[in-house]
Amino acid sequence: MPKPSTPIPTNPRMAEVHTFGHPSAPAPRTGWAQQGRGKVSTPGVPHPSTPLPYPPTALSLAQGTGSDLIATWTAPATDSTHATATGYNLRFSRAGIGSWATVSQASSPYDLSGLAAGTAFDVQVQSTNAAGVSTWSATSTLTTASAGPYAPNAPAIAGVAPPPDGTASKLTVTWTAPATDGTHGDATGYNLRYSPSGAGAWTTVTGVISPYAITGLSGAAAMDVEVQGTNAAASPGAWSAATTATTWGATVAPGNWVPATSQTHGASVAPNGGAQLVAVAAPTAVSGAALAWSTSNTAVPTSGLISAGADGQTNGWGQWFNAPASAGTYYLWLLAQGIGGVTTGALATGPITVT
Repeated sequence: MPKPSTPIPTNPRMAEVHTFGHPSAPAPRTGWAQQGRGKVSTPGVPHPSTPLPYPPTALSLAQGTGSDLIATWTAPATDSTHATATGYNLRFSRAGIGSWATVSQASSPYDLSGLAAGTAFDVQVQSTNAAGVSTWSATSTLTTASAGPYAPNAPAIAGVAPPPDGTASKLTVTWTAPATDGTHGDATGYNLRYSPSGAGAWTTVTGVISPYAITGLSGAAAMDVEVQGTNAAASPGAWSAATTATTWGATVAPGNWVPATSQTHGASVAPNGGAQLVAVAAPTAVSGAALAWSTSNTAVPTSGLISAGADGQTNGWGQWFNAPASAGTYYLWLLAQGIGGVTTGALATGPITVT
């Protein structure tokens, strides 16, 4: 007779052991398998979708106003592993010290102000975006401007020309005040120097103002002229670029017939019906002469010339002619001419009122 089988008792704890292992074992790991690859990823950990940017490029420094430094840089390139930079940080330190002060959300160009004068500074920049920050750029180093006062920039010479006063020994020099910037102050005074052209044998005149007349020169002499600005700085500013001009080669003076200061338009010139002049070589030979009406007493006339002929006096020239056809204020120019009709000397009279 078969022995009856002993029933196996149902034990929930035993069932748990059979299913999960020992009751004290940790709970099984759960997760999601990637389809077709059999790998499990941990839930709740996001994967970055924006790569970090490269650091900025072409960082450069320039001196700004006072002791400021101006930093400029170029946005970095992007590729498959580096995204676009959406912002920048900047840091600076005294050169070689590495004690950095950081400026967040800087933009190019950036003005670093309040720096110590005459001091070298290291500057770096880094890019930022949603993923974080790049590495710092290469270091750029520059020294801030020294403490003022600063010497002026060089003035700009506006003109050098012989004056229309009948002489052959002068040049009139005009110039404009130089611009100021972070390393150059206002000019409060000026020096001028001149030399025979190309010789570099300078004669310097200090404390001049524009316009300034150089006197005592030879006739028909080409001269180089330069101007520099001065102020409270220990040294003056740089000399301007040289401008070259030539004195007149002949002298001019009024003759015996001198027009009155009041004339009637279109009528014969009062009181003698014309004018005379005396032109003397100094040293350029005088081969002719001319007269001209002009509303300017500074620009030598080149058109509307009235040819004058020799009048029988020593170095004398003259011509009959009329007053201008229109009313106004005019100047009568007396001109000495060399070969080819080139003006070699000039004299402009005072104002003549034409009614």
